[in-house]
Amino acid sequence: MTKPLNVGLIGLGFIGKIHTTAYRNIPLCFSDPPVAARLAAVLRSDLGTEVELMEESRFGLRTTDPEEFFNQSLDIVDICTPNVLHMEQVEQAVQRKLHVYCEKPLAMNYEEARAMAQIAREAGVLTHVAFVLRYLPAIRQMKALLEAGRIGEILNFRGHMYHSGYLDPDRPMSWRLRHSQSGGGVFADLGAHLIDLLHYLMGKVAWVRAATKTYISSRPVSRGATEREEVDVDDWALCTMELESGAMGVLEVTRMAAGAAEETALEIYGSQGALIFHISQPNFVRYYDLNRKMWSLGAIDVPEFPGERPIGQLWPSGKYSQGLMTDAHLASAYDFLLCVAEGKPSTIGFEAGLATQEVLEAAYLSAARGGERIDLP
Repeated sequence: MTKPLNVGLIGLGFIGKIHTTAYRNIPLCFSDPPVAARLAAVLRSDLGTEVELMEESRFGLRTTDPEEFFNQSLDIVDICTPNVLHMEQVEQAVQRKLHVYCEKPLAMNYEEARAMAQIAREAGVLTHVAFVLRYLPAIRQMKALLEAGRIGEILNFRGHMYHSGYLDPDRPMSWRLRHSQSGGGVFADLGAHLIDLLHYLMGKVAWVRAATKTYISSRPVSRGATEREEVDVDDWALCTMELESGAMGVLEVTRMAAGAAEETALEIYGSQGALIFHISQPNFVRYYDLNRKMWSLGAIDVPEFPGERPIGQLWPSGKYSQGLMTDAHLASAYDFLLCVAEGKPSTIGFEAGLATQEVLEAAYLSAARGGERIDLP
């Protein structure tokens, strides 16, 4: 029988809608799932928008009052708010012994992330961070091939994530463009995903050197306004790094790449082969076998990495796909629901968010110091 878990959602902006869709569609994508989400409550700053969505999603409670929200019978709190609010909302959930699913990056800075990880650990609650790229089948294949030693010693790597949504100089200000609300710009927003993939696939970072740039220094305070506000976060970032294993690499991210609606890639080169992931082929990784001197794309003959739920249990089949973004968030949400139902920790808990936050902070420190090498920890 399907076990219902009461989920309270905080925030119903773009990513909150994606999370809502993911929860709603789990029973549609999987026959007789052992667990499902009941959308017990939504906490928003304004109840005057997305009224139809809230009605269709059957939120048991819609409120702007945090006390009323947290007084509901909840199992999980899902945080989809600006980064500046994460710390306070995590504290409120953890105090009530509620499990927490939080969007990335985990916090405004490393100090906050460390405090959040500590209070969750001391309270004994389960946590999960929305590093959803880990759930792409191609990324799981990369993990399996790396763990099987198929490309030998990892020598170097290159990753990028390019978006184009901020090229318009008249796009108005938002919390993502204010350091006081976001804690960082594109490297915190997009780079966090790539940093987590490095940790997942290849291990910890030993040192970084970084550079950032803001191309559009001011934007309208609101759509159509003549008054402008200073932008104090990065539009572009480049980070060179060495991993503890000795592998060298570079990550580049931007929200100013013309024509790149969603351009994400990761290349890993080893002594015996190479692996190339591109977002246009989320189901399969390209694998080069140096011994056979040939590339392959498709099914691989190595088992999935142990200790994780098989991706076939989490990823919707092609017939039920709702698009890459929603599929990835659905797999992530479903995985955490199963963890809570089983009482088992997620492999992407707050400690993973903390590890990523440390690299983000080191990179921003390096950029502020003109590209100085910053060693970790």
